[in-house]
Parts: sequence; structure tokens; C-alpha cells
Amino acid sequence: MFREYIMDRFGSKKGLLRYLRDGLAFRLGNFRQYAQWETPPERLVFVCQGNICRSALAEWVFKSHSDIEAISLGLNTHTGKKANPRLLKIAFERKNIDLSSHKTTSVEDYVPKPGDAFVCMEASHIKQIESLGYGGPFLLLGLFGKKKTFRINDPYSANDTFMAKTVDDIVYHTVELAESLKR
Repeated sequence: MFREYIMDRFGSKKGLLRYLRDGLAFRLGNFRQYAQWETPPERLVFVCQGNICRSALAEWVFKSHSDIEAISLGLNTHTGKKANPRLLKIAFERKNIDLSSHKTTSVEDYVPKPGDAFVCMEASHIKQIESLGYGGPFLLLGLFGKKKTFRINDPYSANDTFMAKTVDDIVYHTVELAESLKR
């Protein structure tokens, strides 16, 4: 029962531990700067590990709620892969979102533009992007909206319950991000 709760809520034991670690950093104030920007971005770059689940979905949702340009990329992928089949199914069933035309973009194939702002799912993604020499600004998607979360765990190998939770979380936070840019 406890194991099932962890899998449904955090995706895995490792996901729970990372959530707790980032929760502590959040409570210590380490992520405040990732919920705001000095000037509105000209383009949002949604970032996750593989660009087959989280960032792909966030890009789609953002584009359907904003006129601001958006792309997505993966830190550990190859360009040209399709979205995760389980994500395709669950996003379509829950939210009528069709990601069948999505193709991944590797960070190696990313072409920066002035005015880019990186929207990451985890603080570790920010560190990885910074280590590649990109200067931001950086945002954490989960910090937008009233229901804040300091990380959106990877649903790739998690069960369908967690995949559905992740779809709901990304849609909620991405719509809130789009709304915050309209103010």
C-alpha cells in the first residue's frame, strides 16, 4: 500500500527522494528566482531529459494558450524521436491533446535566440543548461499557479496513474505560466 502510494504520487522511490531534497531547497528559499523574470521572454524553451514526455507536453499546452513562441528540447536525447506512446494515449484521453506529430530536439541541436527563457521541470535541469554555457533566464514550471510544486518528476518509467498525474500537473502549471505572461 505504501509502495503503491509512492509510485502513484512520485513515480518511484528515487522520485520521492528527489522531491524531498528539492522541497528542502525550496523551503530554504533556493528557488525563488525561478518563478519570475525581469523582462517578458520572447521565446520559451521547455526543458526535460528526453523531450518525449514533460517538455513536449508543456510546449503543446503553452502554444495553445499563448502567442509567445515556444520550443522544447531534451538534455539526454537524439533529435527526431516521437513522443512517449503512453503519454500520447493518456494526454489524449484526459485532455484531448494530440502529440502524435511531436519530434524530439536534442540540446545539441538547439539554436539559441536572444530573449530565450528556459522553463525547466527540475532544478537539476537548470544546472545542466548552465553547465552548457547558457545564461537564462531560468524558470521552474511547477512554481506557476497557486498549487506550487518545486519539481515535476519524470513519468517515463512510472505507472499510468503517475503519468496521468504528470499530465494534469503540466497542463495546470503551463496554463498558469501562459496566464502570468498576459498580466
